[in-house]
Amino acid sequence: MTIPAALEHTPPSTSSRLRVEPNDVFLRDAANRAWLLRGVNLSGSCKFPKYPVPVPSHVGGDAFLTRRAQAPNVSGSESVVHADADSNSEAHGMLNEPKEGSSDTRGLGDQSNANTSGANPQRPMDSLSHADANQISFVGRPFELDEADEHLARLRHWGFRMIRWVVTWEAIEHQGPGIYDQEFLEYTVRALLKAKEYGFKVMIDLHQDVWSRFSGGSGAPLWTFYAAGLDPHHFAATGAAAVHNTLQDQEPLLRMVWLTNYYKLACASMFTLFYAGKILAPQCTFNNGVNIQEYLQSHFLGAIEALVERIHQCTDSEGRNLLEDKVVIGYDSWNEPSCGWIGLQCLDRLPDQHDMRQGDMPTPLQSLMLGEGITVSNVETYQLKIVGPVKSGVRTIDPSAHSTAADTLLSKQGPIKAWLTPQLRDEYDRQYGFHRDPSFPNADHPPEQGRLIDWVQDHWLPFARHVIERVRKVHSTAILFLEPPVYSPPPDLVKPTSMGASDAKVDEELLTNMVYAPHHYDDLVLLTKRYLGWINIDLLGLSRGRHKSLLGSVVLGAKATRALFGQQIREIQDECQRPVLIGETGLHFDVGLDTIHQAGNGVNQNTLPLGKDKQRRSSWFSFPPSVRSEQGQKDSKQSPEVSRQFEQAFDNILQGLDQTLAHYTLWNYSIENEAAYGDGWNGENLSLFSADAHGVGLVERGLDRGGRAIEQFCRPYPIVTVGQPVAVSFDRHAKVFKMKTRSRGASAEATTTAEATATATDAAAVDGGGCRKKLQTEVYVPRLHFTGPEQCRVSVSDGSWQWDREEQILRWDYGATADESQEHWIEIHRSP
Repeated sequence: MTIPAALEHTPPSTSSRLRVEPNDVFLRDAANRAWLLRGVNLSGSCKFPKYPVPVPSHVGGDAFLTRRAQAPNVSGSESVVHADADSNSEAHGMLNEPKEGSSDTRGLGDQSNANTSGANPQRPMDSLSHADANQISFVGRPFELDEADEHLARLRHWGFRMIRWVVTWEAIEHQGPGIYDQEFLEYTVRALLKAKEYGFKVMIDLHQDVWSRFSGGSGAPLWTFYAAGLDPHHFAATGAAAVHNTLQDQEPLLRMVWLTNYYKLACASMFTLFYAGKILAPQCTFNNGVNIQEYLQSHFLGAIEALVERIHQCTDSEGRNLLEDKVVIGYDSWNEPSCGWIGLQCLDRLPDQHDMRQGDMPTPLQSLMLGEGITVSNVETYQLKIVGPVKSGVRTIDPSAHSTAADTLLSKQGPIKAWLTPQLRDEYDRQYGFHRDPSFPNADHPPEQGRLIDWVQDHWLPFARHVIERVRKVHSTAILFLEPPVYSPPPDLVKPTSMGASDAKVDEELLTNMVYAPHHYDDLVLLTKRYLGWINIDLLGLSRGRHKSLLGSVVLGAKATRALFGQQIREIQDECQRPVLIGETGLHFDVGLDTIHQAGNGVNQNTLPLGKDKQRRSSWFSFPPSVRSEQGQKDSKQSPEVSRQFEQAFDNILQGLDQTLAHYTLWNYSIENEAAYGDGWNGENLSLFSADAHGVGLVERGLDRGGRAIEQFCRPYPIVTVGQPVAVSFDRHAKVFKMKTRSRGASAEATTTAEATATATDAAAVDGGGCRKKLQTEVYVPRLHFTGPEQCRVSVSDGSWQWDREEQILRWDYGATADESQEHWIEIHRSP
């Protein structure tokens, strides 16, 4: 892809875009300046499709998932029937079939579909059709290109320079195995070029939550379930997954219940097969011996490579790459991976590690029984309380009692199961080209021989290696943002005791050019949407064995709870002694509000009738981002300003991140956030932006329009530092910013090689003309808190400074630098 000269231009106001490399606990450029990466996840809405209509988690019915017959029927196979059968749908395709059709074109030109086998498998539908496969598109996620300037300018205005760019496997390969959505790949490149115009650095986040939209989260395409023999149409009836989209009439959405899907049949089976199919399901094979583990992983890696390759192909007229290193600096290994049921030694009770409990909580054995259509009694139920999950009782689950008219029609006779019937399995095998070997069972779990499974070392880490190997096959200098399973300690790979050792567990290829990228939230507040100020739970300490029970992890006292988040971040940093970027953190904006004002308590759209065009629109679809029409204001459920509870809890998070000098990307900036349904995903409401935002004490004007809690998250920090930052503090009430730095001395040489044409020191660099120039520390100073040099007092230990009010940047050089290491400080006070 060659970009026209008109699109190669980058505004001169953008910051340096030299390549940055991990070095000590920072990332450093060619001049050895330390970058502190602070940014946002863009965006939560990337979890669900944009076209033909947005399908957030509160929208169900045919817009989410449907199954209906198509003509002509497959010879010799009884077809399933749906009342809304549509004979004009096109196929997803069949792997290794000859090309008999063409790809669709929805606005970016005629793009042919890629296929790893070299064939384009699309053909007229002769089997089953789904609104969630070939009829959907993620083009426009995270924003439409004609809206990009507004949102990217806003994010830069708020001080962010880093974007964790959310992309799902489904967005790339939703149509079928090996069929890549070329239009989405093309769109993504153009959207990244817009990010380049505003000077952003981007980490591509390969995102998933509880495997897939169809098991209550996001990530993998629908066809992966069919490959494993699972039937998503029966997940609700069999308790295989709690899916917001498939709630029945007036059925409440339990808060954060989506997390429990990690332990239930659908998600747990998929992750078990994905990571350990070879040893736990050895007979689940395709194409004469390819195990389902290899099959799923190869397609996931192929989708990643398709994206990386498209980014690599983005060059200017002289063949120079426009995005690699300059914009896209690296890739996440995979968002919040799970072990499924790998390593469990007892299936007839809830394992201790299944500590997030809400609603129905079947044991693994009960889940397997329900999946077979067996009625199960004594399924434990839980409720989230201020001290965590509390058992509330037991109940009986009968899969047949939950059946819909479609279930009855499709199942004909016999129990409703979470596994495909032989007839449906044959249908999907033909549709998607799954060439199963004759011995392929529905489930096969022989125990591993010899030793206990260590999932992190034996399965997760090798796959993370495969991810970065596939990425660096194309983008050789890409940074690996290694994201561990939630609350797992860092693997031996990144522990300081292993650094430089000859231990076999140390993988030098992973260690090279790597940032450790765990997630961390204030989980008690996140789960309960309440902050009491005098009590919290140290779940990190519980996961590290410092506490023997949940009760033992309780933290009491206002001072202790305020300090807890920062202490936990410091512990994470100390565990690995590498650059640590907190890939996700944040807070629900409806913390502390009455239930009626919390997201996810609006009218359920799952059973609303389709319009004439068979499109169901979400309640935000009638007005553009940042604009509220009079009718939109009347129709939407307006919430009050954020609560005092939110302010206190969010301050704890942000101050903890400042105190530890942490790199971070807040979750999240969602263009489609609205009051009634929040981010549009499982009742979450963490977006910094909302079209329904009141402004939270600010006058809504310009780029601040739609921002929430801007006074808290929009805060001064050093973007890039000569030497390294030592300490940062910001009092948003007193409007006082303080920072200490340490220079390495004039004789210290740069240690990075990124785009360096000559040796640079902390004190000077070589410009394009061969002359030495002063390097400067750049501090983001938001006008929101510090209106300009005329209204503020700036004090420095030494050197001089210049304040660019338009760019909201204070540039500071230290003056003459001694040969030895030297500390410097700066303070900014807003005048009364």
